[in-house]
Amino acid sequence: MFYTEKRDGFARLGLLEIDGNRLKTPAMVGEEILDKIDFGKAPYPVKKIMPEIYEKLKPRGEIEVLTGISTMSPREIAESFSELRGSKPLFAVACAEPKNVGLLIYLGADLVDNIMAVAKAYNGIYFLGDVEIRLEKLKSLPCNCKFCCGQDLASLDYEEVLEITANHNTEQLRLEVEKCRILIEEENLRNYVEAKAKLHPELTALLRFSDFEESACFPRFRKSTCYFSAQESLNRFEVRYFLNRIVECYEPKTKALLLLPCTAKKPYLLSKTHRIIRSVVRVNVNEIIISSPLVVPREFELLYPAVNYDTPVTGHWSEDEVSFVAKWLQKLVEKGDFEKIVAHVEGGYRKVVETALKDYDVIFTAENDILSEESLKKLKKELEGYEKYELFEEMFSHALRYQFGLEMNGVVKGRYPEIELFRGERLSRFDPKYGNLDIYSEIAKELLKRGDYVVKIAEFEPTTTIFCAGVEDADAKIRPNDVVVFSNSTHYGVGIARMHGREMVTARKGVGVEVRRKYRF
Repeated sequence: MFYTEKRDGFARLGLLEIDGNRLKTPAMVGEEILDKIDFGKAPYPVKKIMPEIYEKLKPRGEIEVLTGISTMSPREIAESFSELRGSKPLFAVACAEPKNVGLLIYLGADLVDNIMAVAKAYNGIYFLGDVEIRLEKLKSLPCNCKFCCGQDLASLDYEEVLEITANHNTEQLRLEVEKCRILIEEENLRNYVEAKAKLHPELTALLRFSDFEESACFPRFRKSTCYFSAQESLNRFEVRYFLNRIVECYEPKTKALLLLPCTAKKPYLLSKTHRIIRSVVRVNVNEIIISSPLVVPREFELLYPAVNYDTPVTGHWSEDEVSFVAKWLQKLVEKGDFEKIVAHVEGGYRKVVETALKDYDVIFTAENDILSEESLKKLKKELEGYEKYELFEEMFSHALRYQFGLEMNGVVKGRYPEIELFRGERLSRFDPKYGNLDIYSEIAKELLKRGDYVVKIAEFEPTTTIFCAGVEDADAKIRPNDVVVFSNSTHYGVGIARMHGREMVTARKGVGVEVRRKYRF
């Protein structure tokens, strides 16, 4: 028996029960588990060569087994993981090392073994984290693990050194797997994998191939910071989804547009730079903040990943960055009917604007420094005379459209960013933890009418957790971390999805929804 406890994209935390053994996954398996796994009689690559033979000889147990990874190209590895992912735990055999196990788990491996770690040890390779060192180059063992500590290489014969190295390498791999468990819990595995993928070109290629796959496993909202530090960041699901969705949902209202640079502080309105600008200049127009790889209309700045990301700032923009950001800026500007476009930017930001809006008449107001007295004076002059723009109301309007496809108005209360939407009773609030909207009874009822983001549950009164055994149906649009509405004939309520919709329905065990609040019909 296996069930999922938490998802982070393809990766997941789970619990495997097999013949009385309980194992929290992802995990490195030992002999007590290996003896109970059906490995079949043909490695997985045979499927590509002789599919009929593979069907006769493939594993048929409760665990999906992926063998022969070392013979595959990065594209084939990504395709194999895609084909085998499902409700069963996935075992990636004889391929895990400290440098690649994070990526294997990111791709969906629930189980790995220490075969590669031991094999490399007996070939004279000593793991020191991600670094592989030849034993003959070591005068002493640099690790203080229980296998290496206190060992005198000069007093040991070579076979003893190899055995110590095998145990040490296994321990290094185990620690890396445990690290991945923590990163999944913190929803931070992707940041780590992007960094690790740079250790080898094949790992980089594998990550890029995996990014081609569209999957309901990936959440739209997360509680972790999104770090954009590599070219692969442009291909992250969060980036692709956010940019495509805001282009769909953006409805600018004013006749003028202000373009501003991003800031280190998120959300932008709390940054010192943007506060200084707004203290001098009365901004009553639509704004778009330029960053890399994001382009963020002000109305979306409380949504993930815009509300919680970091990117290296050097002042130098690569041609790829300029091209990527300019493309999305142009798409957003085309959504409006702007009579005036004011760009209060300099350096690389200006290059983006000039590239994106070469067919527009853009007024540049920054002189040397965007916060200089002269720059702010020019900006103030260009933005005078525009009527009041209800920014916070538009934030809710755009967020409801982005998250649920809903149109609903109300009165905004609270202090930014802890703002709430009311219409008699509370309708919604921004949740800074996940970068999305939390909702209450009226919006929940509206979603129930539409059947959007709805989880149908059996006839019981939910408490704090709805397990998959109690889920009868779920909207296929639901992703992990989505705010959802659950209901039966007597109760309805709001919760956080811990799986995607299809998985909630097909899984036999595991957490489907964490309950936030419930109501009676």
